[in-house]
Amino acid sequence: MHSKLRMLAMAGSLILTSIAAAEQAPHYSNLFVFGDSYCDVGNLHSPSPPYYQSRWSNGPLWVEHIAGFLGVPPLTPSSLGGTDYAWDGAAVTEASFTPSIPQQVERYLSDHGGKADPDAFFILEGGINDIVQTSFTDPEELGYQIALGLANSEQRLRDAGARHILITNLFDVGLLPAAANISSLATAAATAANKYLDILLPADERREGVHILRFNLFALVNAIGRDPAHLGFTNVTDACKTTTLCADPDHWFFFDDTHPSEFAQSDFAVAVEAILAARDATRDKD
Repeated sequence: MHSKLRMLAMAGSLILTSIAAAEQAPHYSNLFVFGDSYCDVGNLHSPSPPYYQSRWSNGPLWVEHIAGFLGVPPLTPSSLGGTDYAWDGAAVTEASFTPSIPQQVERYLSDHGGKADPDAFFILEGGINDIVQTSFTDPEELGYQIALGLANSEQRLRDAGARHILITNLFDVGLLPAAANISSLATAAATAANKYLDILLPADERREGVHILRFNLFALVNAIGRDPAHLGFTNVTDACKTTTLCADPDHWFFFDDTHPSEFAQSDFAVAVEAILAARDATRDKD
C-alpha cells in the first residue's frame, strides 16, 4: 500500500473507532500512564529528528491515541506536571537511572495525597527493559518477577481507589532487533511473564466495581508478523533507523532497534480502542 493511502486508511480507522467510543465510552476524568519508552512523551527526551517531539518513535505513541479516544486532556510528562509518569529506560523489577514502574506508581500516589482517582483511566506497561538489559540467566524467574511487579503495581493503584486499569502483556521481545543476541532468552522471558500475569491477575479482574482490562500485545504482534502485508508492513524484522534511515519508514514495524514505528503504534492503539469499545458495549447491555 502506498504510504499516503496507508496514512489515510489508518486515520480513517482511528476516526471510526473514536466515533464509536464517543457514543459508548463512559467519561473518564483523566488518563494516567506508567511504563517505559513505549509510553514516555517527554520525561526523558529522545534524540533529535527523525524522532518525533521527544518520543522514541517517528510519530505519536499509542497512549496518545488512547487519550484522544477517551476524550481526556492530551498526555504531557509528569516531570512537567502532566499525567504521563512513564520514563524511557524504566524497568519493572528494579530502578536504574529512571524510576521503575512501581516507583512511578508511588510518585503518582505521592503527588495525589495517596489516593488514586476512581474516575480516571490508568495504563500499566513494562518489562521490555528488564529483558533486554537483564543479568538474569533464568528466563522463568525473570518473567515471574516482571509479572509480580506489574500485578503489585495494579494492586497498589486499586487499593488506593483506582477502578479502571488496563495492563498490557509483553510481545515476543526476542523479535526486537536489539535482542538478536539473546533472542531465545528474551522470547522465553516474555512468554513466562505473560503466563504469570495470567495467573496473578484473574482474581483482581473479578472484583466488583473494578474494571481490569488486558491488552494482549503478544498476540497482536504475532498476528502482524504472520501477515504483515495485511496492515501495510513490508518489513517486520529489521530496524528502519540504523546509521541511516530506511527509504520508507511508513511500512516498517520497527523504527529503530527497540521501538515500533508510528504506524505500529497506531495499530496498538486501534486494538486497545476495540477492547474499550467492546467492554463498554457489554456494559450497556447489562
